[in-house]
Amino acid sequence: MNSYIELNASNPKLATLKINKEFQNQDLLVAKIKNNINVRKLEPKCSRKLFAADSGFNNAYESSFTVIKSAVVDDEINVETLKSIYLFHANNYSSDRLKRLLMQVNLYQSIAKKVKQIAEKSLFLVDGTITLSVFSPTSKDTKEYKNLFERFLEETYKSLIRDCVDKDIILLGFLKRTGSTFLSRNINFKDLYDMYIMNAVLTSSGEYIPPIPISNSSSSRFINLDYVTFFLNLKDWNYRFELIKDQKNKYVECIENLLFWATKTHYGMNPIFSKADEYSRVTRRDAEIMFNLVLSDLSEDNKAKLRLIAKKKTHFGYGLNNTLKSLTR
Repeated sequence: MNSYIELNASNPKLATLKINKEFQNQDLLVAKIKNNINVRKLEPKCSRKLFAADSGFNNAYESSFTVIKSAVVDDEINVETLKSIYLFHANNYSSDRLKRLLMQVNLYQSIAKKVKQIAEKSLFLVDGTITLSVFSPTSKDTKEYKNLFERFLEETYKSLIRDCVDKDIILLGFLKRTGSTFLSRNINFKDLYDMYIMNAVLTSSGEYIPPIPISNSSSSRFINLDYVTFFLNLKDWNYRFELIKDQKNKYVECIENLLFWATKTHYGMNPIFSKADEYSRVTRRDAEIMFNLVLSDLSEDNKAKLRLIAKKKTHFGYGLNNTLKSLTR
């Protein structure tokens, strides 16, 4: 399917015919897609306590001094945040990937802490993928990155997944703007993104497409877990969600709860998730305040050294505690 059609401005009649033909072709394609998809519909129902989790980061003074923050919010808008501070070498290939991975570390540490505290069956709505495939180490990644990824898997992620399954706590990944092709490959429309199919067939709130497998070979090499994905219209906004396969049978309950909480707002996503985004966001001013706060406890000589380190971006992937120890030796 072409992504554009060329129109002749000097011949309006021919342009009109081309436009009409394109709409007809689109209608035929949508009808063909609908014949290959089992679209269903559910009604709102609340059966679980809801938590939303998100993370964010920002740099101070355009430097490698970075503040990473995550937040977990429950349906009574109780908020718990976790903050970490790092220095990076911004010119290294992996620096941005390292920040993104550290955001995930921070995020899942927050979730894991909350999961250990609660006893009731719950639903954790996590911003972004839960498969971790995009974070899997590549040949271009540094040894520091690979070691961090492996520690994260062993110390946080795998144990979190086990706790969620054992305690009947659902971990649900939430993707707003998806470029995936799981759905299109599943129905043999390989040239289309899932987003186009969702927008064509999920036209009213409560409509959904049941789970299909996610094939993530790069992720499964490390964590040996299978996932499924389903698609849902929440108040005329279409989203993709991810579940670990062991919790696949919970997807109807997920949808009912998401629909229930979506009724609390005029747009698609629920206000609890909006609060998680709000409390995890780090502004440039926040990062600069944290940088100055760290400086305030140092001697004048070490303040100058830390400013120089941040300005020259000479450190790569160092936690701030390690950096401060090296400054005070």
